[in-house]
Amino acid sequence: MFSKICFNSGVVRELTQQKIVMKTIRKGKTALPKVASVKARAARLLDKLDKFTSSAWSAEVYKMSPKEAAMILLERNCNKGIDATNRNLKSRNVGFLGRAISEGSWKRHAGNIKFDVTGTLIDGQHRLNAIAQSNEDVEVILEKGCDKGTAPAIDQGDSRTLAHAVQFGGKLGKIAPSQVGWMTLRTVGVLRSLFTVDGEAVPEGTLSERSKGYSAKLVVDTFNENKDALIYLYGNRSSKKGYSRPAVLSPITSFITRNPEKGKEFYNDFIGASLKKSESNAARMLAKHLDTVNEKKANGEALSFGIYSSRGYDEMVYWYQETLRAIEAFENGENIRYAQ
Repeated sequence: MFSKICFNSGVVRELTQQKIVMKTIRKGKTALPKVASVKARAARLLDKLDKFTSSAWSAEVYKMSPKEAAMILLERNCNKGIDATNRNLKSRNVGFLGRAISEGSWKRHAGNIKFDVTGTLIDGQHRLNAIAQSNEDVEVILEKGCDKGTAPAIDQGDSRTLAHAVQFGGKLGKIAPSQVGWMTLRTVGVLRSLFTVDGEAVPEGTLSERSKGYSAKLVVDTFNENKDALIYLYGNRSSKKGYSRPAVLSPITSFITRNPEKGKEFYNDFIGASLKKSESNAARMLAKHLDTVNEKKANGEALSFGIYSSRGYDEMVYWYQETLRAIEAFENGENIRYAQ
């Protein structure tokens, strides 16, 4: 049997309260049922977890309840100190999985819950935390009796990316993996201008600092809203350096979705494919500025902090904001210029 016993303070308070109530309602010499000791109560809780201990390996589909998930995390999981059997818990991973449960996109085969031969949890703490915080039972693949020493070998291969999740979900239709990756990056660029990975609104004119954590469902929904624009941009993508970066194409994607004719005119001006000169020079000046910056970088010339910094995020925000500026001027028929 698992040797760890951890008393829950809530259980202690509950038992204490029960004793007090029983003293106040006692009448005469009538014998009352004995209240189980805290130690006995804790032992019964641990007995319920014995079903996760096995000397032989097995796997099954198992419906995990929030209460049971919380109990496992309390009694059979250790993610701190020299005896840790799991990595540190990452709240953003728990949030990501929690959204999958609430959105109905949870898949039981997406990740197993693993216990070694002693009944110790060695994989699945993030999934169990998400289940514990949900209000519903969730199906998982439960593995028991895993060999000792299995934990260090888990997740050592290539990690699954968001593009993989979108691709393997098949929700973008029958398109090549290279197209899925391209579409996913630009779609996430659109999302970063709207919401953080935690679902909070992003201030206008900036981007979410994190991109890892958006669900595949949210990416697919956003792709579908901008599908025509993204397919047009992919089919007419430029080979010039920096012209396809998400920070530039994401606002152009939104522009084409909002105003297809004007948005495509802006993009054709930007990549130098226009058949006639537009009233505004904004798209052409944005392209010229991008070329100038690329040339200065190649020559090792100094650039301002906004254009280039040690943090790629700052540069990303710069190009996003400059593209927005160019789009606004283009829609208003105004010209812009950049200091050399």
